[in-house]
Amino acid sequence: MDLFKELETEARLQYDEGELPLWLYEPIMDVARAPERYGDREYLVEMLLDQLREYDVYAEAGCCKWAYDDVDLKRTLGKLEEGR
Repeated sequence: MDLFKELETEARLQYDEGELPLWLYEPIMDVARAPERYGDREYLVEMLLDQLREYDVYAEAGCCKWAYDDVDLKRTLGKLEEGR
């Protein structure tokens, strides 16, 4: 499956299950729907997809961070926008 399509599918799944907040869902979908804009940064799109697959809103709640949280996704989205 195409990387951007995978990102769109995973974002929709996470959002529909109530895990991913709208304020993260919308910019992730913007990336997923614009391969022509982000195609030169596929490594960051892959990173975003991996983080999304392991996303947990409570990743920082315990003594050890075992998943990715809002801060991680926001940071990767910011890196995608750098220099644009």
